[in-house]
Amino acid sequence: MSGKKVILVTLTLLVSFTFVNSLGNAFVSDDIAEIAQKTTIGDLGYIIHTYSLGIIRHLIYWTTYHIAGLTPLAFRIINIFFHLGSTILIYQILSNIYRSRRLAFFAASLFAVHPAIAEAFVWISGGIYTQYTFFFLLSFMLYIISQKSRKRYFSAVVFYLFSLMSHPVMPIGLFVVFPLYEFCFGNFKKNWVRTLPFFLLSLTYLLINLAALPQREETLQQVHYQQKGIDNPLIQIPVAISSYFELLFFPKTLTLYHSELSFSQISFALRAVFTMVFFGLILYGLKKNKSVFFWLSFFLISLSPTLTPFRFNWIVAERYLYLPSLGIFALTGFILDKIASIGKYKNVIYSIFAIILISLSARAIIRNIEWKNEDNLWIATGKTSPSSPNTHNNLGDVYGRWGNKERSLQEFKTAISLKPDYADAYHNAGNVYRELGQLDKALEYYQKAASLSPILWQSYQNMAAIYFQEKQYDSALNYMQKAITINPKNLNLRLNLAVIFLAKGDKQSAKQIFEEILKIDPQNQLAQQGLVEASK
Repeated sequence: MSGKKVILVTLTLLVSFTFVNSLGNAFVSDDIAEIAQKTTIGDLGYIIHTYSLGIIRHLIYWTTYHIAGLTPLAFRIINIFFHLGSTILIYQILSNIYRSRRLAFFAASLFAVHPAIAEAFVWISGGIYTQYTFFFLLSFMLYIISQKSRKRYFSAVVFYLFSLMSHPVMPIGLFVVFPLYEFCFGNFKKNWVRTLPFFLLSLTYLLINLAALPQREETLQQVHYQQKGIDNPLIQIPVAISSYFELLFFPKTLTLYHSELSFSQISFALRAVFTMVFFGLILYGLKKNKSVFFWLSFFLISLSPTLTPFRFNWIVAERYLYLPSLGIFALTGFILDKIASIGKYKNVIYSIFAIILISLSARAIIRNIEWKNEDNLWIATGKTSPSSPNTHNNLGDVYGRWGNKERSLQEFKTAISLKPDYADAYHNAGNVYRELGQLDKALEYYQKAASLSPILWQSYQNMAAIYFQEKQYDSALNYMQKAITINPKNLNLRLNLAVIFLAKGDKQSAKQIFEEILKIDPQNQLAQQGLVEASK
């Protein structure tokens, strides 16, 4: 077996060994709403539901569902294959740029096992980051080797388009990488025209996605309770960049919600100095070392969509780091290769690197366990992100499933104290009060939730259920109609409305609703039974 084949097999084994224990993990967090509870996932219309989420991702979900149903393993293994593909592409790209298998292996193996980027593929919903990265790296590799091949060049443009179609934001600025490559490693004066199609595709996709920004802002505000405003980039950028380097070099604290971003003046000053050194190294590389300039610039370019002051994303998220990490890993490989080329240091470098790989792989395996199910995830997140209201809201669900109602209520109230306009936490607290039989308290919290969120139809539904239970049918009717106004396509809500009419003695209204339901769902047994009752 050739040396190259040995390396590719080794990279495959690294990925397989490190992440095999994630394959049995359940749907968690956004996976539940986006896949497990997505009733339209098997419909053709689902594929083109919205371009802003990436049509290729929807096609993958749709295909996977029709092959394997709602099996988490099937959805997750696609992410793992994308990750393995990206790992191999990184090796190929660096081998072509530097003609050094050792350098390429150093960088690719770090990428293969690093726990700080595992969120992008161990978490099924994070797979869009792995996917757009794979298509971009494939495009970049084909571009590098396309100097004498129009077919490869055309393929590079097509796969760049695939990358743009995989994520609504992250790939848009990657067109800069192509002229940057020509400037650092190729011939910019000769080949700058070849980079234009990538710019034009990005520009086109940017203009298309501008129309989706209001929807994105509305989702962040209504679903994630992101406050409107503009962050101070002089604070945001040092915090983000220094945090990402901390994750790459000391991946101890890994979490879905990086909420602990308040620092003392001294700590922030150190982070600001580190960031200035980072930008200083880019300028140094521009004058003295093109590899330093290219890879640090690559890190910044691929991360830049998340560094804007506009609140369309989190300040720090591990999945954002997936492609940008290549810049740091490539530069690390470059430095290690230089040291290892000095004969007396070679074995030392190999030994240290082996220890680093084993340590990173072990940390990733532990992190996989934390992603195993909802309970593991939120208990782990509670330890690392105590100031996140989202964390406490999810912990409330965990303790509720465990039957610890008092602890569940405490977590929801903690979430509310951290974020007083947190409608979901009010709703969930209302659910606990309802289960405890404290209906007045439940109604109070449902009312507050409904007043804070115009889309929380579940609170109106639950208020209607309480009033129905108390035989206050007019109030029940009022709140159920409000729920239907928000969610008019929900047949269960219409069914409940018909039941309320039936309880009020308005059989004609109930009969009409049951008939409407049966036109849409002829096999609905509850509607069939209700129609019989309303026809008596």
